[in-house]
Amino acid sequence: EQRCLVCDSLTKHAHLAVLICRACKIFYRRSEKRKRPLVCRSNKGKCKKAPRCKKCRYDQIDRLVTGISDWEGEEKSGDCSEEPSTSSSEEINPDIARLLCTESLDKQLHLLEQIRFSYRTMSLSRRAAELIEFHPGRHPICAFSHQHPIKPATITSLNYSMRLLVSALFEFATTVFEEFSDLSLQNKWYLIKNFHHPFWTLESAYRVLTQFPHLHNFHFMSLTTYLNDTSAASFMNLAPRTPRAKNDARDLLRCFLRYDTRMGQNAVRKADISEEEFLALLVLTFWNIENTTADDSLISLGIRYRGKVMGELQELYRRNGTEEDCARRIGELMGIVVVLQDLSFIMPMNLEMFRLLNVFDDNTTMYQLTKSGVPESRMEREREEVE
Repeated sequence: EQRCLVCDSLTKHAHLAVLICRACKIFYRRSEKRKRPLVCRSNKGKCKKAPRCKKCRYDQIDRLVTGISDWEGEEKSGDCSEEPSTSSSEEINPDIARLLCTESLDKQLHLLEQIRFSYRTMSLSRRAAELIEFHPGRHPICAFSHQHPIKPATITSLNYSMRLLVSALFEFATTVFEEFSDLSLQNKWYLIKNFHHPFWTLESAYRVLTQFPHLHNFHFMSLTTYLNDTSAASFMNLAPRTPRAKNDARDLLRCFLRYDTRMGQNAVRKADISEEEFLALLVLTFWNIENTTADDSLISLGIRYRGKVMGELQELYRRNGTEEDCARRIGELMGIVVVLQDLSFIMPMNLEMFRLLNVFDDNTTMYQLTKSGVPESRMEREREEVE
């Protein structure tokens, strides 16, 4: 049994996709149908004992259900265990999330155009699969609308969306890099495994800064789910196992939001990247393997693709009349690549901590991706079974 996030009563199940009790769920549904608006008892809308005030109780449930953050920007201290404030100055409209890339780009920039097309196609398929999985009550046609709802992430949704992402990245790489399909299974897995976390971090940072620039400590866990200080508690409470130290796990998750997430977003914000530069970063991070144990053939291939995309960026800057800033801009983009690489080195330690706290287990997809690659014999066996 867990405590309801609104009235603190015990509940065995989560309702409305968040950790609230059945009584609060019924109250919320009935309040939605009221013809007369609820009135706050204190006339301030911030009653400390929300369950005693119907208006504040409804507002608190509504924030949890629709994904409105109760946490306000910068903390007064760097203590990760500090509770979020109760300010509602930051709001997330659950129906304004959208895809990033426009539908057209300069077709003379062949590689950037290919990346744009492949990334958009991958995003459409990921979004449709997530919406069908996470919003089973919605009509399937809603999966193809321009805007889509977002909801707080759970461990279950993270596991599903991460498996979906890794599968989609294989198709993305096959479409963008013609040599990828001819690589060995081990080399394919090596590249995707090396790329998935920088991609996940970069995509989230760019989406947050272009769609929700007013929010702090906010991370897209997938295209349709998010994590912030407020939802961190329910993310832990909905874990398949009860963590040995739930408060420590929650605080560790908030540390991730306040340091790792902010570090990536600050790098992207400082460079103020354009859509074309975001697409170029996908290539630069995918082939960021020069200081790794990758085969020499992969490193040579990476040098060629990174040089190609830098050449197209230079052409783009020339057309925009900013050719004199080309070296500086590419230097800033490479700075973002370094930050993403540093965060990738940190992530395995964070995930190991979550595993030790019994939040993740050995079968959690994100944790598995930090371990050694799949043995060649196993991949060959699985491929033979498919064939």
